Amino acid sequence: MDLAHDRRLRAGRLSLAVGLVVFAAKVAAWIVTGSVAVFSDAMESIVNVVAALLLVWSLRMAAQPADRDHPYGHGKAEFLSAGVEGALIIVAALLIGVQALRDLLVGAVPQRLDTGMALVAGASLLNGGLGLYLLGVGRRTHSLALVADGRHILTDVWTSGGVLLGLLAVELTGRVWLDPVVALAVAANIVRAGWGLIQGAVGGLLDEADETLLARLADALEASRPPEWIDVHGLRAWRSGAEAHVDLHLVVPRYFDAERLHRLQEEVELRLREAAAMPAEAVVHFDPCRPHDCPHCAMPDCPVRAAPHDARRPIDAAHATRTDAEVESSA
Repeated sequence: MDLAHDRRLRAGRLSLAVGLVVFAAKVAAWIVTGSVAVFSDAMESIVNVVAALLLVWSLRMAAQPADRDHPYGHGKAEFLSAGVEGALIIVAALLIGVQALRDLLVGAVPQRLDTGMALVAGASLLNGGLGLYLLGVGRRTHSLALVADGRHILTDVWTSGGVLLGLLAVELTGRVWLDPVVALAVAANIVRAGWGLIQGAVGGLLDEADETLLARLADALEASRPPEWIDVHGLRAWRSGAEAHVDLHLVVPRYFDAERLHRLQEEVELRLREAAAMPAEAVVHFDPCRPHDCPHCAMPDCPVRAAPHDARRPIDAAHATRTDAEVESSA
């Protein structure tokens, strides 16, 4: 088990422990006050606890090495965890909305608001520190699950802030209808956060293109490009948990032997892994040059040149991600 995984797993366990403490504090605040806004906050916190359990599971699963049945590893468990967390958040928001509408129509009077506000404020401070910690560890170790959990917890902090303002308004004005109205606003914010997590998770599970990563890879290829890297196409990159997978087609002089191609492969894969800025696996497919490549080939003393060199095509993301069909049509 590597150091990065140890840090991810430690952060996941901390998220679970803090989530239990925060949930207990908010449930106590709800029992004391009877406030539907505090109930909404507690409901989101129980989602945090379930999400933390999923997080620990997904981090353990993602750390398992590739095997025969899972040749690309188990990293997509992190996307699954983030997606389930988003769905749970939306379910919690619906429950909050039902309770808030009931209290708005029937009427309910919160009690002992000062004690409730103190409990919610303490829980929020604890959550804020946890959320920032998870975001930091997630970004440093390239864990989508930790980043998703950190963002969710920070959303919970903003939710709690809205609840505190609502309780304060009820206490100062005596207008008890403000309590369910705040709960409805909280529910709407929770739906927004949950939907964002689901979108990110679905994109990861479907290998959605990471435009930022593709641009970084293309720029790295152009910056270190020797003459024998004649052209590039078919660049693809996708993430599996904390690891990136990259492959591309590289056009090289057709007279290169296997030994020289092997050295080229090692060099290109090294450049790609460095540019990915995360653990990465890279695969290079070599295509032999053809006469239509000659005007864009800068190889000196080429024994098979069919046309003089004119200008090399620069490698950028749009050029490097062309498909085989696009390359053939342009030829």
